[in-house]
Amino acid sequence: MKKSSTVQVFGNEIFKEQKLTIGVDLGDRWSFYCVLDEAGKIILEQKVPTTPEAMKQTFARIPQSRIALETGTHSPWASRLFTELEHEVIVAHAQKVQLITRAIEKMIDTMRGHWHDWRESIPSYWAGAAS
Repeated sequence: MKKSSTVQVFGNEIFKEQKLTIGVDLGDRWSFYCVLDEAGKIILEQKVPTTPEAMKQTFARIPQSRIALETGTHSPWASRLFTELEHEVIVAHAQKVQLITRAIEKMIDTMRGHWHDWRESIPSYWAGAAS
């Protein structure tokens, strides 16, 4: 049984006038991709054979989008193909992405701590100012 393409099943309607972000997990035989709308909601998850022909056929039908993928064996040719299709391409080193994510989480935790300390000091500040 032949599998329907993304566009046949969902039509172009889900992609119209949206700034889409697409995450692509490139595998040796199959690649999986996830399409997010502007709010970060998943609107489509699919797989596609990891061949230039299949990738071109699939991603040529999607309007200009931001496509993110990790560095790997297939990322050089895949990123060139996505760029040729006029998508914005981000190739990220997986280890560096994890380090950046941890650093941001640590920064947010620190800011929350400072916010809590600051919020706790407000009543005492105003009590002292009223005297």
